[in-house]
Amino acid sequence: MLKQRPNAASDAVRPGRRALLVVCIAALALCACEREPESPPMRVKRVFHLNPYEKDFGYSQAVLIDKTLYISGSVAADQNGRLVSPGDMPGQMRAAYSNIRRTLAAHGSDFEEVVKETIYTTNMDALLKASDLRFEFYNKERMPTTSWVQVQRLVDPGFLVQIEVVAELP
Repeated sequence: MLKQRPNAASDAVRPGRRALLVVCIAALALCACEREPESPPMRVKRVFHLNPYEKDFGYSQAVLIDKTLYISGSVAADQNGRLVSPGDMPGQMRAAYSNIRRTLAAHGSDFEEVVKETIYTTNMDALLKASDLRFEFYNKERMPTTSWVQVQRLVDPGFLVQIEVVAELP
């Protein structure tokens, strides 16, 4: 004699329930696929001018997007755009780094957050001789990535060096 299990009737219904469950899950998955993906949050671009003449000249000293600060090539120019330290590579480098420092400070930052530096020069030999003065601004153990490029000329023939940086703000 065959003994019936007490839940034999419920076992017969289970395959149908499983099929229904699979169909429901498939339908939910299809519905989820049809939804438009959420767009990323809007990135805000904030422009910064270190000196008043920059707007008239047609450039921004820096642009901040999210927490990344892009600082334009800084040169040895005073607040009126006049050349500082003509013919003096170390003097021009200090002036350019001082302008970068002012821009970083205006954003609550310093050289510690600089992650990329590009130096353009019209005289690579003079830059190499003066290169140690960079340690007046950077921690020697935590230098940013750096590229040095010799060019024929900068915007003013008196400029010997132009330095641009990218910083990741805290």
